[in-house]
Amino acid sequence: MRRHPYVTDLLAGLVITLCLTGGGHAVAAPSDQPTSALTVDEAMTCMRTAVAAQAGLVKAVEVDDEKGKRFCKVKNMDEKGKRHTLQIDVQTNQVVKTK
Repeated sequence: MRRHPYVTDLLAGLVITLCLTGGGHAVAAPSDQPTSALTVDEAMTCMRTAVAAQAGLVKAVEVDDEKGKRFCKVKNMDEKGKRHTLQIDVQTNQVVKTK
């Protein structure tokens, strides 16, 4: 597997931003919709899982609650500019769907 040197910098920047703006939690839904927040560790783990499955720059991270389970949607873009969306089960840290 080829390592991308910019991924580490991107992840570090995201963690710092999340800590400074969200008090250690990233809320990924409009305030009118009840949802649980991701901790920084959960968000980082989801991004690492997504990048391991599909290399690219992370563009967005969202959290969804479906039937009592939490899923993290990670949107990224590969080197050729193609966009990918990976859905990760937060509890098992497994990719459950890709687009």
